[in-house]
Amino acid sequence: MIVAALIAGMAGCSGGFIGGGIYTEYCTLTIISTAGGSVTYPGEGTFAYAEGELVNLMAEPDEGYHFVSWTGNAGTISNVNSAFATITTNDSYSIQANFLEGSSIPFGIDYTESEVEELIIVLVNAERQQFELSTLSEDALLTSLAREHSTTMVENDFFGHERYPGERDLSWGQSPGTIRGENLAKIPTTRYIPGPYISLQEVCEWAVSGWMDSPGHRDNMLEPRFTETGVGVSFSDGWDYLYITQIFEGAY
Repeated sequence: MIVAALIAGMAGCSGGFIGGGIYTEYCTLTIISTAGGSVTYPGEGTFAYAEGELVNLMAEPDEGYHFVSWTGNAGTISNVNSAFATITTNDSYSIQANFLEGSSIPFGIDYTESEVEELIIVLVNAERQQFELSTLSEDALLTSLAREHSTTMVENDFFGHERYPGERDLSWGQSPGTIRGENLAKIPTTRYIPGPYISLQEVCEWAVSGWMDSPGHRDNMLEPRFTETGVGVSFSDGWDYLYITQIFEGAY
């Protein structure tokens, strides 16, 4: 799926005399959390920041819980799957820190979501090199969008390219004159039920080989115009599946 560039204006910030009487555009950031933890920095509530300000976020789980993700009108959160992240207040946002009961990774899964993201890019670039295509470089914005979509699919129990209300569109932040594409995968963490968890290499090869066997996904992987990519991965709540989103971008 290729999407042409769209340009949208930002809204929601206001002007006021803050910072020593200097008129400044400022945005509000509202932060809440689910049961099982709290946002320790900057705290929870509604805060005012200068437009474009970079704000550090820190979420801490209670004993017996683990951090899952940031959701809501997430804006430019650097990593929605990390308890330690940043957000740029280009608009007025409301975000939520999500926690779940139990340990973060069950015994038998010996890899993290970030490691899956990294290996997917390596394997996709290996496929491109076989066709003498340039390798894709990782882009922070595309990674953020991909992570947001994988997390949203898990939290709202769906699998598809459509965006859930409040989620950023695939075209969010896209520059004029560029195109984007997106591949999705939902990969079981075991080959049989019940059965042992499969390895990081097996999970990633399963996803990439499935894409290569599908004409539309293969076209995205081998599109010569694509030069950048971002991958986002989220475990399902029961650790039974990995939801994988890969976004591609290049000049039109």
